Parts: sequence; C-alpha cells; structure tokens
Amino acid sequence: MVKGSIEVSAIKDYGAVELGEHFFYATEKDAVEKLSSRAKFVHLWENKNGTWKITRIISYAHLENLSETK
Repeated sequence: MVKGSIEVSAIKDYGAVELGEHFFYATEKDAVEKLSSRAKFVHLWENKNGTWKITRIISYAHLENLSETK
C-alpha cells in the first residue's frame, strides 16, 4: 500500500468501496527484491449479516519500471 492513499466510503445497504494505490515488487532468482510497478486499485466490500467480504478487485493505471525511490 502507498501510505496515505486509502479512501473508504460506505455504500448504503451493501457495504463499502475502498480506493487506493499499491506497489508491486519483483524477486528474480538470486537477486534482491526490487520495486517494479505502482498501480491504483478498487476493492468492493459486501457486508452480509455482519461478515465482510471483498466481491470485486480492480487494479489499474499500472506504472512500470519504477526506480528504487518511491
């Protein structure tokens, strides 16, 4: 997750929507893990009888080949 990027909003009679950004890291054989991309996401949450469940995940706007600086 990108610090400070998360937003959550209630959806009446359903649950909530969560928006944010996240980093992806790649680990190649015999190499150090490195930052590879950054993307935005949407998680759709359903609250059914007090149980929360993610019903949809969308990841988009991927920025590839990022340097080690965030």
